[in-house]
Amino acid sequence: MNRGGDRLFTDERRAHILQILEQEHRASVTDLAVRFHVSEDTVRRDLHELEVRGQILKTHGGALRHTAPPVPYERRLVQAFELKEALGRRAAEMVQEGDSLIIDGATTAVWVARTLHVTHAKVLTNSLEVAAALSGSPDIELTVLGGRWDSLHRQLVGQTTIDQIAHYRVDKLFLGMGALDRKNGLTEHTEGDAAVKRAMISVAQQVIGLADHSKLGTVSFACVGPASVVDVLVTDELADCTPFEGLDWEVIRVASPKSATRSNADR
Repeated sequence: MNRGGDRLFTDERRAHILQILEQEHRASVTDLAVRFHVSEDTVRRDLHELEVRGQILKTHGGALRHTAPPVPYERRLVQAFELKEALGRRAAEMVQEGDSLIIDGATTAVWVARTLHVTHAKVLTNSLEVAAALSGSPDIELTVLGGRWDSLHRQLVGQTTIDQIAHYRVDKLFLGMGALDRKNGLTEHTEGDAAVKRAMISVAQQVIGLADHSKLGTVSFACVGPASVVDVLVTDELADCTPFEGLDWEVIRVASPKSATRSNADR
């Protein structure tokens, strides 16, 4: 028996499974068995091993791509910035004079603040980047939430932040999304970030989610809420929204810059 050859084929098959999930975001056991001409039990063993390694998330009947660990904030600010700017600029067009807003600390949401066109609005944020973007606008009533400094996401989080959010009610929330999946909903890399997002959602009349195509069909660590918490999804033309059919969403798509096909816009 050529055990070395068998081992090589197993490793190659598992590598191909990861490539499929990278490109298609999800796959079923049945489909993978047909693609690789192996039994469904073999595929299940492959998926179990990949989940143990932390490379995928198993689901009933298949698997989802796991999101990559977050990269440093400074890199996220410049990564795929053309796509982030396009998403943020389109979302900012939804703001009307006199609106009250929350803009969260996601790097895509920062572009909402940078491209905001109204002269009068109330803005609540836990992001110093958002605050800096709006600090030169004298007619924007800006409130910066307190809390514990999260150096990974460069924002304020924790119970103090959550308690302060509870004192407000806003018209619109602009929410960057780390991962979005039909079954698992909206998830984030850290519990601190997820907890603040949950508090923001609870005080907003309208939740406007910002997510490029790479975030759809992925799952991260901490649960924020079901996919149905989103009222409007601002995404790009490469996004596959088919799994979300039936949700009462408005989907707004922007053109994807060429760079978006080569680099994902992390948060």
